[in-house]
Amino acid sequence: MISHWFASPPDPIGSVVTPHRVHNQPMDILMLVTAIDPPAYRPVSHYLSSGQLAYPGAVSSKRERLSPLLTRACSALALLVLNTLPTYAYSVEPRTDPSAQILKAQGESIYEQRCAACHDNPVNRIPPKIVIGMLPPDTVVTALTQGKMQSMAAGLTADQIKSVATYLTGAIPGLSPKPVSNVCASPGEPVRIGAHDWPSVDRDPGGSRFQPRPGLRPEDIPRLRLKWAFAFGHASPGPPVIAGNRLFLSMENGVIQSLDRETGCSIWTYEAGRQVRMVTVAELPGKSPAAAVFFGDDRGFVTALQADTGQLIWKTQVDDHPLVRLTSPPMASGNRVFVPVSSMEDPMTHDPNYACCTFRGSVVALNAATGEVEWKSHTIERENRPLPARPGDAPPRFSPAGGAVFTPLTVDAGRQQVYAGTAESYDRENPAGSYSVIAFDMVSGRHNWERQFLPPPDSREQVCEEVGNTDCRNVFSMSTQVMLHTLPDGDDILIAGQKWGYAYGLDPDNGELLWQNKIAHGGDLGGLEYGFSVDESRVYISISDIVFGDYALSRGGNPGGLVALDAATGKTIWRVAPIQPVCSWGEDACSSGQVSATTAIPGAVFSGAWDGHMRAYSTHDGAVIWDVDTARPVQAVNGVEASGGHIAGWPVQVVDGAVYVTSGASAYVRPGNALLVYTVDGK
Repeated sequence: MISHWFASPPDPIGSVVTPHRVHNQPMDILMLVTAIDPPAYRPVSHYLSSGQLAYPGAVSSKRERLSPLLTRACSALALLVLNTLPTYAYSVEPRTDPSAQILKAQGESIYEQRCAACHDNPVNRIPPKIVIGMLPPDTVVTALTQGKMQSMAAGLTADQIKSVATYLTGAIPGLSPKPVSNVCASPGEPVRIGAHDWPSVDRDPGGSRFQPRPGLRPEDIPRLRLKWAFAFGHASPGPPVIAGNRLFLSMENGVIQSLDRETGCSIWTYEAGRQVRMVTVAELPGKSPAAAVFFGDDRGFVTALQADTGQLIWKTQVDDHPLVRLTSPPMASGNRVFVPVSSMEDPMTHDPNYACCTFRGSVVALNAATGEVEWKSHTIERENRPLPARPGDAPPRFSPAGGAVFTPLTVDAGRQQVYAGTAESYDRENPAGSYSVIAFDMVSGRHNWERQFLPPPDSREQVCEEVGNTDCRNVFSMSTQVMLHTLPDGDDILIAGQKWGYAYGLDPDNGELLWQNKIAHGGDLGGLEYGFSVDESRVYISISDIVFGDYALSRGGNPGGLVALDAATGKTIWRVAPIQPVCSWGEDACSSGQVSATTAIPGAVFSGAWDGHMRAYSTHDGAVIWDVDTARPVQAVNGVEASGGHIAGWPVQVVDGAVYVTSGASAYVRPGNALLVYTVDGK
C-alpha cells in the first residue's frame, strides 16, 4: 500500500494538525523508456571505466554552474567534509608550525587553480576554506591519494599533494601524534549482552534511546565528573556501543576497537581497511561464542566479527554501486541482520558530465550466522532505466534514482516489519519510495506499506525560499530513525522526523498519519536530525535549524532548542530556547544548534550542541541541570590528548551510572577526537 500525504500550506511552528490525505494510490508519474536506440545505452560500468563516475560534484541548484573540472575538484572536499566527517584534535596547535611555511607557496598555487573558485565562494554544503583548514593534514592527503579526490590529484607528486594539505591546514602531514596501544593486561570475560546495555546506536530495536535503569538519579547528575577519556588516533565518525564489560567503537580510518568499559584499555583491534561509521553488537542464535560485532563500510560490505576476539566470521557485499555508502550500522533481530543502504550519488545530480543517476536505496536482510543475502528490497521499486536522449546529451541519463536510507532501521518483531526513512529523489520526478517512511516485511522484503511526505510543487518552492541557501530536494528528506513506541494505553505508534522541521506520528499497521507538529524551521541540516528519545509518554526532540551559509545563525537569532511532545497526540508539552553559545575555541563556528539525537533516562534528557557543550535537562520542564564543556583538551588513557568539538550525531549512551559522550564525531565544521566518560564524582 502506498499513501501520500502533503502538508500544504506549511503549518506554523508548534501547531498540531489533523492530517488530510490527497490520495491513496500508487503515484505513477515517471514515464520510463519503452524503446531506445541501442547504441545510446551503455551500462554504468562503461562510465566507471571511462572515469565519468569518478568525479563527485556538488553545486547548488540555485547557483550558476562552474566549469566541470572546477566543480568536481572543489566539490570533492565538500564530500570529504560532509560525508567522511573526519574528527581529530592535535596535542599541539598545528597552525603555528614554522616548517609548514616552506610548502605553503606551492600548495597555494595548486589550490588557486583547482579549488578556490568554490571554496572561496561557498554555497550550500560546499565548505569554505576555513572549514577545510580545521581538518588534520593527513585527512586531506588521504582524500587526495586514496579517497574521493584521488582522480583530481592525477599527475601531482607526493610533495605537491603534501603542499596542498600544508597550505590548507597550516600543518605538515605525517606529524600527527599517535596514541599508544594501551593494551589491557587480560582479555577479560566473554561478552554477554545485558538487558540494560547499549548494544546498538539507539539501544533497542525500537530506537527509543531511553535507558530505564541508568544507575543514575536525576539529583546526582550535577555531580557528574570526568572519569576517563579516550582519544581516537585519527578520527571517529560515530559513538561507541556498550555490551557486557566492553565498549566497541569505529574510527574513520577503518579501525574497529574493543575497549574495557571501566578503564578504556584496548582488548582487540580489527583493521577493516575502509571507513566504518558505527557498529552493532548482537547475539548469534545457537552459536558459541554468542556475541558478534556487525558493521558496514563505504564500499557496501557488511562484516561480522567475534565480539570476544575480533576474529572475522563473515563479510558480504550488499551493493556494488561505485558510490554506495553504508552510513548507519546494521540492525540484528533473531536470525537476520538488516542493513540500510545509502550512497554519495546525490551531489552528482548537478554535474552535466555524469551519467546520472543509477543508485536506488535499499534494505538488505542477511543471515546472521553466515552473511548470506536472504533478500534485498529497493526503496524505489521501479527499475532504473535510461531516459530518452535529448539533443546535446552526453552521457545519457537514468531514472528513477535516490531514496537512500542513511539513518538506522527499526525492527518490529511483533508485526514482522522493518521500518526505514528515506531521503530525496535524485531526479525531478520524485518517485514513490523517496521522502518516505516504508514498512518492509521481515521475511520477504516486500513493501507492506509506504507513505511519502512531500508537499506539492508550488508549496515546495515557497518552503525552499523561506529556508534559503539550500538545495531544495534535501529539505524534505526523512532525517531521523523511525521510532517505534508503545504508549501507556498499550497502542503502538511510529514517530519520524524530517529536515523540513516536522515530527510525525504514524500507525505502524498501515502507515496512517495520526498527527504532525512542525517544531522547527528546517533546512539542509535540520529541522530535525538523527533521532529522538522517548520515555513512557513523551518524545524529546532537539532542534538544529543551522543554516549552511553561516554555520551559526538562523532566522530570528540562535538556532537550536529542545522540545517535549506528547507521544500520543504530538502536542507540545514544553519547549526551551537555545542557550547563548560560548565556545572554548572562540567565535568561529560557535553555534547553539543542537544537531544530534537526544538520550533520555527517568527524569532527565541529554542533548549536545555545536558549542561543544553537553547538557542534561529536566524532563519535567526542560530546566538545565548539568552543563559540561566537552571541547577543552584532556589527557586520554591511550597516551595523547583528547579534545572535543561540535557535538553531533548520536553522542550519548548511559549504562550502569556512566555517561559516555562522543564529542566532535559527525562534526561538519569543528571536529574533535574525544570519547569522555562521566560518573558521579568521577568514581
